[in-house]
Amino acid sequence: MKGIWGNIGGFGKLLFLMLIIFVSFTVLSLIAFLVAWPFMDNFSFSEKDPFTMSVDMLRYFQIFQSFSVFIVPSLLAGLLFWGHQTRGLGIHPPRTKLIVISMLIIVLSQPLVSFLGVWNSNMELPQIFDGMEQWMSRSEESAKDIIYRFLDTDHTGLLFLNLLMIAVLPALGEEMLFRGALQPIFREWLRNKHLAVILTAILFSAIHLQFFTFLPRFFLGLALGYMMLWGRNLWYPIAGHFANNFLSLVVFYYYRHTRPEINPLEPGTDDLSFAWILLATALTGFLFWRFYVVAAQKKKETLNTH
Repeated sequence: MKGIWGNIGGFGKLLFLMLIIFVSFTVLSLIAFLVAWPFMDNFSFSEKDPFTMSVDMLRYFQIFQSFSVFIVPSLLAGLLFWGHQTRGLGIHPPRTKLIVISMLIIVLSQPLVSFLGVWNSNMELPQIFDGMEQWMSRSEESAKDIIYRFLDTDHTGLLFLNLLMIAVLPALGEEMLFRGALQPIFREWLRNKHLAVILTAILFSAIHLQFFTFLPRFFLGLALGYMMLWGRNLWYPIAGHFANNFLSLVVFYYYRHTRPEINPLEPGTDDLSFAWILLATALTGFLFWRFYVVAAQKKKETLNTH
């Protein structure tokens, strides 16, 4: 399929996608601000710090950002570049078996992810980059602080809102943009499917501005990228992304209620032996192989029916 901008090439699509994201973010952010304006006096700022936006307002703008930066631009890209808002991004009826394997890959790889997180957090830049390292550290702590403020609640309604904001919308929106739009654009531009997966994973990790957890998020981006490459269906990386974020919510609330002295947002492998990490790595590799085999069989069946 091709949309009205389908013939402009990979680099042209990349430039237009950046323009679409900028316009969408600007317009929808203005709308979000105007909608929130009548409630600013009561909900805008924290009672403890008059210069810090309240958690309620942060949640509100975070949800709007999911639409303005990820979902709306991706739908427009699907329509303008590939002729359909959703099918252009690779959203088709999925195969249940591959959905299950996608989620299992992410769940069973968590010991490996934790190991990568600890290794990444202990890395130090050369002294010449001290200024950059301090900025990266401040960015990391700021992001963790915001996430902690979002999650630190026992209110039932807010728990469901956190599920929507932390697990559902990012899984849907980020996969639509990165695996649905950017990865095929990079593949068309660079004419290398593996390089497209790697570059998309790098951007996916970097955009979170959490550099001391870059490697585990980069690994997640690679896993989701190959799910899309082999499965040719966006629901598979969406399912894997949701499993990752939902599991993070479960772990956070488990530790907050059972071991409140531990910050669940800090990477750690204290309860994991090296044998568990090796086993998780082996199981993850096996499941990737199964995913590839099942997806290849599905592709062969599709070709035979045509």
